[in-house]
Amino acid sequence: MSGGSVRETFFLLLVGLLLAGLAVGLLREEGGSRRLEPIGPQPCIIEGQVVKGSSLYYSLLKAGLGLRQVQRIVDSLRGKVDLKRSRPGDSYKLRLLEDGSVLDFIYQNGDCAYILEGDSLQVTAVSYEDVVRGMEGTIEGSLWESMRPRCKDAELIMKFSDIFRWDIDFFTEPRNGDRYRLLYIERRQGGRFVSYGDILCAQYISRSKVHTAILYEDSSGHRDYYDPQGKSLRKTFLRAPLNYRRISSGFSYHRLHPIYKIYRPHLGIDYAAPQGTPIVASGDGVISFAGWNNGFGKFIKIDHGRGYVTTYGHLSRFARGIKRGKRVKQGEVIGYVGQTGVATGPHLDYRFILNHRYVNPLRIRLPAAKPLSRRYWKDFLARKDALLKALDQLSGEWVAGEGIQEGAAQ
Repeated sequence: MSGGSVRETFFLLLVGLLLAGLAVGLLREEGGSRRLEPIGPQPCIIEGQVVKGSSLYYSLLKAGLGLRQVQRIVDSLRGKVDLKRSRPGDSYKLRLLEDGSVLDFIYQNGDCAYILEGDSLQVTAVSYEDVVRGMEGTIEGSLWESMRPRCKDAELIMKFSDIFRWDIDFFTEPRNGDRYRLLYIERRQGGRFVSYGDILCAQYISRSKVHTAILYEDSSGHRDYYDPQGKSLRKTFLRAPLNYRRISSGFSYHRLHPIYKIYRPHLGIDYAAPQGTPIVASGDGVISFAGWNNGFGKFIKIDHGRGYVTTYGHLSRFARGIKRGKRVKQGEVIGYVGQTGVATGPHLDYRFILNHRYVNPLRIRLPAAKPLSRRYWKDFLARKDALLKALDQLSGEWVAGEGIQEGAAQ
């Protein structure tokens, strides 16, 4: 089958499903799904998008499908796509017959659509239109509160904060009057917003410093965010290994213990957070201990090499597969906030050790990742200049310069 006929078949199937749903159904919201209840012996249509923190597998179960129905879809897609690793924004649509069997199913994942009819699976490319847009604003309250009303999806806020997470703690550092600016890709299909793509360039401007990030991909395929001098924004360690509400205890050599009521050193940072909040490895390394450690309760210790060690205490539980000897990557979930051991409430006791000495994680100068190779410097400068020029024109109309796809400021 030719590419054109595949796309035409996919388009006609989508249109047919939509018209059938509008003609015979009543709309009912169910979480991230829309369910069209049939009037008479017509197929029931279920459609929706995968939401953050879930997967297509669990989205289908939540939408009302039985385990056997979901398992049949999983088996049909086996080897093509893992439904338990679907991404936020992935969309699905299926038709159920009166007896509950699946008539057909469409799953859109990235640039592919998986169309299941009967026992046959068809995979076809999905064409998107990528448009570069711009956004700028002023902080009032928090980054989240300031950006959320302007975003079609909270994913863009998370992408922005992730870029600067090694240098800015967005839970404690933003101040009213700080500014943010960014150029980003908006992915559309048929003129309809689908998802956010990469942030191409971003700035966070505080009273004391301008943080700038330029996305650059070299000829080997390595992609990273760099500052204007070509230094990677990534650091060997994250500034904080979780999303937290507040710091309940800081680093101190003379702290009054909240339970024992005596003064003793507290050589770490206590991050207060809700029970079950995910905790990630702050850097690449190997787990040297995972188990019960007296007053620290459930405890993890990671050896990062070159004299760097981090520890995580009072966990409610460990993530699946976490054990001594396991190699973990920066940002990988290793456990969840709890209050095991000696603790007055749910929090993470996070400690940072350098050459066998405890140091303050908030004050240590974190080592940076590898900078941009000088062989790409000329190309990087051209891209940086084009992006920053477009960023400077956000307050008015602008046309993307050379090396940037065309778009309109928002």
